[in-house]
Amino acid sequence: MNAIKYLAAAASLICASALVSCEKDDAPENGIDTHVYLSVADGNTTLTACSGESITVDVTLSTAPSADLKLSLALTEGGSDYLSLDGMPVTIAAGTTTGSFTVTADRNLDPTEQQTFSFVLTGGATDLKENVTITVLPSDGAIALTPNQKLLIEAWKSKYGIDITPWLGNISLTGTLQFPGDGSRDPFVAPSTVSLAGSTLFALSEESDENTPVLDMKENPMGMSDYLYKTLRQLTVDDREYFALEDDGQGLELMELINWNANSTETFAVSLPGLRITSIANGKATVEFVKTGENYIYGSNGKPIFNAEYDMDLTYNWATSWIPFKYDFSAWNRQLSLVEAGNPTALELLTYGVSAAPATYLGVNDVLEDVWEVDEDEDGVANLYVYPRGEIDFNAGTMTFEFPFDHADQYGYSRVKVVYSLK
Repeated sequence: MNAIKYLAAAASLICASALVSCEKDDAPENGIDTHVYLSVADGNTTLTACSGESITVDVTLSTAPSADLKLSLALTEGGSDYLSLDGMPVTIAAGTTTGSFTVTADRNLDPTEQQTFSFVLTGGATDLKENVTITVLPSDGAIALTPNQKLLIEAWKSKYGIDITPWLGNISLTGTLQFPGDGSRDPFVAPSTVSLAGSTLFALSEESDENTPVLDMKENPMGMSDYLYKTLRQLTVDDREYFALEDDGQGLELMELINWNANSTETFAVSLPGLRITSIANGKATVEFVKTGENYIYGSNGKPIFNAEYDMDLTYNWATSWIPFKYDFSAWNRQLSLVEAGNPTALELLTYGVSAAPATYLGVNDVLEDVWEVDEDEDGVANLYVYPRGEIDFNAGTMTFEFPFDHADQYGYSRVKVVYSLK
């Protein structure tokens, strides 16, 4: 079993593949031969009402027009009460396939509970194949609570003297990710420091009970959404050194199998569920956010994927402690669907770590112990390992995190530091 895990990890690092032009299925449907795909690069699609916050929506066409094309989009019913669209109509220049527009929460109407809206095309010989849903929160950032959740919040107030309510909604953050470098691919050779910013959408988890508040980071956890998606691409479809080579390799096989390449339109979202608030005393508490056990690859039924040939449940890696980022990535969803449908190629590739799953490449080693054991003098690389910790100070209105993180092409851990602050 350890040999299989080793082979899977090795394959994810050294497999070579060719980057081919895999276009969307552009066969005319109902007389329409140009399709429109909407996406948000960092996956953050939540805005606070009346805040002036904006989101950029990327527009991609399935085929390049021979002349400039203007696309008019509108919000679904009620959306214009809270949001405005800038950059309409979207102009796609002849010979290109991309454009963008912005959505801004600049209306004066404030909802009493969160609202969701998507987009419609208002004309033209195109159809909308992939949409985006925008969530609008009340101006106080509050998320609608169930009666049971309200009872739990009152119970924690009585028992611990804390109010979790201000921590529900969009919370601003600042942070850094120190990267040690010494990777094999060009983007990962040199050490660097990545700035983390923006906000994270917090919600009360269903795992909460009278003794333990549990929070979920629903969007942009730790401010790392952009970093995680960019790194995933750099390790796969944007990697011309190892993964996306010209004409051979298992990477090419996967890309052709699921129609995935550097130009395919994908959706990416990441969350971090299950932050347990423990050891609550004097207005302070510990935030537990590390998961332990076997890092299984789960199917849509919530059970580990089983490979009968090797008589084993598949795991992403051999780590037994990790930061449990939860990914929703369209390319991986396609591969998983093939695996669950019994496609032998999809299962074989997955078994050997040739995967579109973000967790195959992001967060690959234990975090509760320093398995890299970098010797700074001997290795010439900074040892950035730090034991993961999280703390919330209800009096000061801050939540702080520090933890190690690595991906499939670096030597040693990165060190992540994040501070959340209430307004």
